[in-house]
Amino acid sequence: MTSTAEQQPPSNAASTIIGYISLLSWMVVMFPQIYLNFRRKSGEGVSLVMTGAWIIGDLFNIAGALMQGLVMSTIIVASYFLLVDATLFSQTIYYRAMYSAHTRVKDIGGDDTGVGDGDIPPANDASTALIGHSGDSELDTLPSPVPSQSSHLTNALSFVLSMASLGCLAAVVISLIVPQSSGDNGGPHTTPPPPSDSLPLVQIIAQAMGTASAIIYIMSYVPQAIQNYQRKSCEGLSMWLFLLSMLGNTTYALAILVVSLNPHYLAPYVPWLLGALVPCVIQIVILYQFQVYRH
Repeated sequence: MTSTAEQQPPSNAASTIIGYISLLSWMVVMFPQIYLNFRRKSGEGVSLVMTGAWIIGDLFNIAGALMQGLVMSTIIVASYFLLVDATLFSQTIYYRAMYSAHTRVKDIGGDDTGVGDGDIPPANDASTALIGHSGDSELDTLPSPVPSQSSHLTNALSFVLSMASLGCLAAVVISLIVPQSSGDNGGPHTTPPPPSDSLPLVQIIAQAMGTASAIIYIMSYVPQAIQNYQRKSCEGLSMWLFLLSMLGNTTYALAILVVSLNPHYLAPYVPWLLGALVPCVIQIVILYQFQVYRH
């Protein structure tokens, strides 16, 4: 029993628990925004620069983890983040470009045929022949809004359940891998092990990628704050995206700091600590914007 206690001191056990809290926060952080976009059929509230920067940061993070030979759980988590960030990015582009363009075409068609005024479209109108089917479908759906809302709610619940199932599945997979491979790296969502005195070139490049990833993550929230300021609105933006991000960032940093405050131990974690704690300042600014632009 004594040897087991020495192998797993209380600080490491606390780090592991805090690391799992951070991991759970990051597992679901994008779901509120993805659902909000889906419900509003719009991606105007999300900054494409921010989500694009997340994807680039994820790629640097994965590359650095592979080059440093980190545990498989770290690589799986980074790959999961890349998948979810790419989902939000592609969804935002879809609702901004393809979906809105399709909606405008339908609106123009409705105006040309006079359907909005309740008139019967003239039989000799050439544009009516091109959009007659869409006009008929609009007439069919207008008198019965209740079934449409019920169907919309069903689709939304199905979407949330499917995304939640994906997150739970990923969490189960990682929880099965982490106990076998995490070793003494301070938890399931921590990063590089302390380096030796002389670092090989590959590890130097990997740490440079980690630094680049941290800088990208730090700066990624600035475009969102600027967009909110220019629009004087946070409409279409989920507050939970930033609340969960702050929870994930603070617990991630705490999982590292609770193990030791020794400078030699913290040195290789500096890029990741900066990448976790500095964005919290910008996230607080964005949360303040939610209050200022509420009305």
